Amino acid sequence: MLENVDLFSHLNAGAIAELEALARRRVFAKNSVVINEGDDSDSLYVLLSGRAVALRGDDAGRQLVVNRFGPFDYFGEMSFFDRGARCATVMTKEPSEVMIIARNDFLAFVAQHNDILWKVIHALLVKLRKATEQIESLAFLDVYGRLAHILVENQDARGVIREKFTQQELADMVGSSRETVSRIFNELEAGGFIQREKGRVTVLKKLPYKF
Repeated sequence: MLENVDLFSHLNAGAIAELEALARRRVFAKNSVVINEGDDSDSLYVLLSGRAVALRGDDAGRQLVVNRFGPFDYFGEMSFFDRGARCATVMTKEPSEVMIIARNDFLAFVAQHNDILWKVIHALLVKLRKATEQIESLAFLDVYGRLAHILVENQDARGVIREKFTQQELADMVGSSRETVSRIFNELEAGGFIQREKGRVTVLKKLPYKF
């Protein structure tokens, strides 16, 4: 299955089989913690099926979603390289299967396929750019602005939001409360900007800059 992962998609069948033989698989139930913030583990994780999120929390128990993962996404590469503590908690949002590759095994493999390192560097730069955009959003946009940005970013050509987010998930993504997100949704729906049906949100017309 690793041929579907961008990091390994250029490898031939023999190299894929070699890498899969080094990995172990684990199945996690919904709402299971895969990685704890602060852990010293240094393995690389590949999500084969399911959905997961990376969370940062504070002492008051509030959480902020800093990344989301779907099938064939991978995570853990930062601690994999610098061996520092995990910077976020990764939790499953539905039953998920994960492939785990130990650091020493992966380094031995990379020694034979060092072009993978350029792919990892590119992936890290993409995540850094996304983190910079998220910091900018938190610094300069209000809750509505951050929510509108997520809706626009995740809509398809027909305005349908591709993923079924719960209001609590959206609240965690914009750093607000579920009640505030619910109020904004109600106002957008009353204004004819969005439509909600069977848990699916559709953007009907361009969202206002402020609301």
